[in-house]
Amino acid sequence: MQNALIYTRVSTDEQANKGFSLPHQKNVLKLYCQHKGINILRHYKEDFSAKNFNRPAFNELFSYVKANRKSIDFLLFTRWDRFSRNQEEAYRVIREFRNLGIEVNAIEQPLDLSQPDSKVMLAVYLVIPEVENDKNSIRTKEGLRRAMKEGCFVGIAPFGYKNVRNEEGKSTLAIKSDLAPIIRRAFTDYAKGVLSSEEIRKKYYHRGLKFTKQSMLNLLKNPVYCGKIAIKEWKKEDAVIVQGLHPSIIDDKTFNTVQRVFADKVKKPIHKFSEIDEYLPLRGFLQCAKCGRALTGSASRGRNGVRHFYYHCQPKCKERFRAEDANAIFENLLKEFVVKEDALILYKQILNETFLGEQKDRKLRLRQIKKEITNLRTRMESIENKFFDDLIDANTFNAMKGKTQLKINDLQAESESLNSIDKNIDKYLKLGISFLHGIDKLYKSSPANIKKKIVGSIFPEKLIFLKNKYRTAFLNELFALILSKHKPFRLLEIKTPRQNDGESKKAPFCGFTFDTYNHM
Repeated sequence: MQNALIYTRVSTDEQANKGFSLPHQKNVLKLYCQHKGINILRHYKEDFSAKNFNRPAFNELFSYVKANRKSIDFLLFTRWDRFSRNQEEAYRVIREFRNLGIEVNAIEQPLDLSQPDSKVMLAVYLVIPEVENDKNSIRTKEGLRRAMKEGCFVGIAPFGYKNVRNEEGKSTLAIKSDLAPIIRRAFTDYAKGVLSSEEIRKKYYHRGLKFTKQSMLNLLKNPVYCGKIAIKEWKKEDAVIVQGLHPSIIDDKTFNTVQRVFADKVKKPIHKFSEIDEYLPLRGFLQCAKCGRALTGSASRGRNGVRHFYYHCQPKCKERFRAEDANAIFENLLKEFVVKEDALILYKQILNETFLGEQKDRKLRLRQIKKEITNLRTRMESIENKFFDDLIDANTFNAMKGKTQLKINDLQAESESLNSIDKNIDKYLKLGISFLHGIDKLYKSSPANIKKKIVGSIFPEKLIFLKNKYRTAFLNELFALILSKHKPFRLLEIKTPRQNDGESKKAPFCGFTFDTYNHM
């Protein structure tokens, strides 16, 4: 007597829940085997939808086949669409079973696969359900996009919402009252631009936002929280954001501010200075006097546990000196720079004229923005009137309205940004003038990132430290014009680093030497 495995499958949960498809398939297969005198070894029941054969019951069946292939003659099912709706995958699995000596067949659509002509009918049986699947997929996508353009939310509810249906039976979202305040605070905190998304995630993690890092970023970028739905591009349709039927947790202004903060951080990555940078502000600006390479800096811990900071060259070079002494001498160097009185007057005048000119440009731009927003709102009213008069359909209306509203939001954000700049003009003026009044004081009281900016703006070339003085090839031309020094600059002739042949060459070096107090 020949042995067989029977396989029954439904492709959707709906068919499985109705309870008629799987029992019907099993009964038909049992009757067929009784009539043919075939012994049923096992029955495998599948209620899992998948485009390929990565299904729980089928994986179990295949494991059993590999372990007991000598005792199995047939794998039987009712129809070929119960076996697979993917032509390429079906051919592959049929070939694998044939290599194991097992015949695969559908009792309602039997084929003699040993005959070449049967492959034509097999292709027909497999292609028809695959085409049907493709059609269903297209219809489903089009239906979902149509529903989304009407403001429906058709996916799994994001954090802080739950899936519901409104009075008209349309799929939408409802706010979870216990989570909404936490989400609102998270958006508000990030909009300030002080905390990173990771810091906000950690801040609210134990208050309910138990997210991964990426999930937190996704939340802050999701327009669902301001009552909108993002629809991805598909075929020739562009991506669009439409107004949803669900209530918002945050307002449009906060959401747009958060997106601007994201954009600014992408455009201007912020370097995080560590504690060690405060002790090594000149790291990256010093050049080794022996080998000409850039110096770095690090700390070493003494026997008493106290850390001492040093600027030093690479391991093969012995150049090394205390950072504390080099920093002190550099601060004294800055004291020697004094602003010429006529330069200070001219600088104040230039600052005032620059800011006044920019202020006029800003006011002009603000008037333009106001006019553009008025025109866009008029256009919005026109779009609504055309929709109410049935001149355009709902999809076109939502797309046009969404694009217009985005432009209005961007212009309003630009207007707020320009207004905030006007408020800070006095602050900028004071900061610029204070810089010239006392570079050494500003440098000494500033954090490491500002110190590095000051050094880089004055000295475009690397500095060389020689015990009690600094040497550099060039001074910023602007500073050379507006700053006077108590001691004149001197031309030097120095030795270049030793070459590979062991000889030393002399070369003229036109630069500045700054003699300062000896701290060595």
